[in-house]
Parts: sequence; C-alpha cells; structure tokens
Amino acid sequence: MTLFAKTPWSKAYKRSINPILLLLPIVVIALPSYSESFTAKRTGQGFTGLTQDFTSSLSNPALLTRFDQEDDVFFSLNFGIMASDKYHVIDTAEDISNNLDKLSDDINGSQLQNFQSIGQVQTYYDDLNQQVDVIIADLEKIDEKVVKIRNGVNFQVLIPNQYVSIGFFTNQYGRVGGIVDYDEGDEKILNDAVLSGNLDLDDLKSVTTAVGYSIAEAGIMAAYPAVKHANYDLSVGAKLKYQRVDLFYNRVKISEFDDDDFEITNDENITDESGANIDLGFYIAWGDERQWHAALVTNNLIKQTVHHVEQDITFTLKSSTSVGLSYQIDWLSLAAEVDLTDREHFASLEPSKYASVGAEFRFYEHIQFRLGYRTDLNDIDDDIYTAGIGISPWDVFAVDIAAFTGDNDTVGAALQLSLKI
Repeated sequence: MTLFAKTPWSKAYKRSINPILLLLPIVVIALPSYSESFTAKRTGQGFTGLTQDFTSSLSNPALLTRFDQEDDVFFSLNFGIMASDKYHVIDTAEDISNNLDKLSDDINGSQLQNFQSIGQVQTYYDDLNQQVDVIIADLEKIDEKVVKIRNGVNFQVLIPNQYVSIGFFTNQYGRVGGIVDYDEGDEKILNDAVLSGNLDLDDLKSVTTAVGYSIAEAGIMAAYPAVKHANYDLSVGAKLKYQRVDLFYNRVKISEFDDDDFEITNDENITDESGANIDLGFYIAWGDERQWHAALVTNNLIKQTVHHVEQDITFTLKSSTSVGLSYQIDWLSLAAEVDLTDREHFASLEPSKYASVGAEFRFYEHIQFRLGYRTDLNDIDDDIYTAGIGISPWDVFAVDIAAFTGDNDTVGAALQLSLKI
C-alpha cells in the first residue's frame, strides 16, 4: 500500500513522483508549499487569483457570487507540477547508479580475467581506478545539492445563483525535495575493493533519505452576496472540507536507492492525520463599473500537526491569510497579492510568505494571455516568472496552459480543462 492509496489521486501522483525518487540517492528535504489550488489560470497570472471570477472559487470561495446571468454550471479539472534541479542531481545520480553496478561487476569478476601480460594487468587496474574517480567526482558534484518537486491536482463543480452559490471540489497537493548525503569514507572503500578484488556495495556509507508530504481534501463551498450597494458589492464565502495530511520518511544506504526497498510510500514509512477544516473568503468590488476588486482569504482555520515519532519530524498545517487587489476592465486585468502570515511548514525549517503580481490580456473575448511574477518575502523559495494562455471558444469549453521558470533551474507547468454550461 502506498502513501496515497486512500485518496482518489493516489495512482496519478505516485506515477509522477516515484520514478524520480527511485533514481535519486538523496536526502529529501520538504520545504513549505503553496497551500491551495494549483490551477493554470492562477499560475499563468503569477499565482494570483483571489479576485478573479467564480471559476477561481478554489482560491477564494467568495468569488462564487461573481458570475454572469447565463452561467449555470461550471466544471474544471487541473493538473500542475513544479521541479527544481539546478545541479542535474537526477541525471548524475542515475549515472552513479549505473557506474557502481559496472564497477562491482568488474571488481568481483577479476578472478575470471585471463591476463596474458603485465600490461593487461596494469590496464585493468587503471580502468578500475578511473571508474572510482568518476564515481567519486559525481558524488562530490551533487553532494548537498538540492532538488525539489511539487504537484497539484484538483476538480471542481460550481453552481452559481443569485441567492446562495455552491460548489463541490477535491484537491490534492504535495511536495518532496532532495539533497545528496555523500560520505567521504566511500572513496577509501572503493579503492580498497580495487586492491582486494572484492566489492560489497552495502559497505558504502553514503545514505539516501526521503521526506515529503501530501495534503488531500474534499468538500463543499458556498458564497452569499452580503451587500449590494450603489457604490460597492460585498460577498462572503466558505469552504468546509475533510482533509488528510500524510507525512512520509525513509532512509536507506546509497547502494539500495534503486532497489524496491527504496519506497517512501510504503505503509511503514507513513504518518497521517485526518479531520475537518474550514477556509473563509471575503470579496468586494467597487467603482462606477466595478473595476476595482479586493479580497481577503484565510485557509485552514483548524491547525493540523503530524508528527513522525521514529524520526522526530513534525509538519504543521496552520492558518494562513492572504490579501489581493486587482483592477479589471474588458480587455485587461492587473492583480497583486500578498501573504499576511507564514505558510505551512516543517517545524525544523523556515516557512514561506509570498508576494505576487500578474496581468491578463483578453482578445476577442475568447483568447487570454497571462504574465506574472512571484517572490518569497522570507527568501526561502525561488523567485518565479510565469506565462500562460487561455482559449475559450464561445465561452463554453476552455483550455488554459501555464508555464513558469525561476531561480535554481525551477521549471513547471499547469493544465486546466473547463466546461461552462
């Protein structure tokens, strides 16, 4: 059984994460994550979305009231993934794995060599020593170099109306990251094995550790137009959700990193907590044409803490609050958002706090171009530049695609498929 076996996203998430983990001789460090919807519309616009429209209600449930009269039902499915591997840890680790296997075969097969001259013996040992040098150089190159991966999947069904708009959703997001833990004593072990003609890869001291988390939730959201004034409109919304937080950890020797034993999603490597939680959102629009918009959103009013007893690791999912402001006219939206509080994090690591800006340009009512930028005010996560495009023929079916890049070779993409009835 795997980490996500009890959630509807288990197979998809495991397929995206496990192949990478099986390649990495890494000590994985999970850093703070972006703790909500990973949608292409929001991503392309610099991860801003608190003041968009009702299609972005996962970001702010109060937006459920911002719809057109012809909008009856809205469906959307989102996928997103982000990775950072500045030092090519994944490719280098795969090379190390293959080279260790070859070195082991060559050393342990020395008794089968049929040497015809001293020159052949010298060439054989020169080749072994060169293999050791390459392996050690690769280990030193990626020692303590970080690689990070995160994902997001969500689905929502929204039913807006003039009284109380409602929606149903499922949402999952998670994160892992990695760093090589190279033990310098491994160089002596490999050199001694060349001389003795016997190499046991289990003798290597470099270790591989995996740590990460997944947050899965499902629930209902609702919004009510609290005030309709001549000068402004005010809406309030809430999400009631059932939430499961999974924390996983595994530690094995480097020689085992590509074996079936290196599996962070086994039951014995998991600690989880489940319970109900609540998000609250406020949204206000003002101006002669309601061109100004502001929002305040608080996620996860109920604190959740998961503690891995064996490794003494604690992950805290706590309340976080963000504020957003935007200017919107027929062809243009400009938005800015700032976290007022820190985001969820591991107790031993510093949390993130984001500030974002974004723009959307609309052409012919059916094509949208988006640009944005996000920075971490706590200087934990990398700065990110985003871009996206949306195509929505007849405002019925929509495809939104976003891509982003940032410091430390951070890259990512998101896809959103939507249907409006």
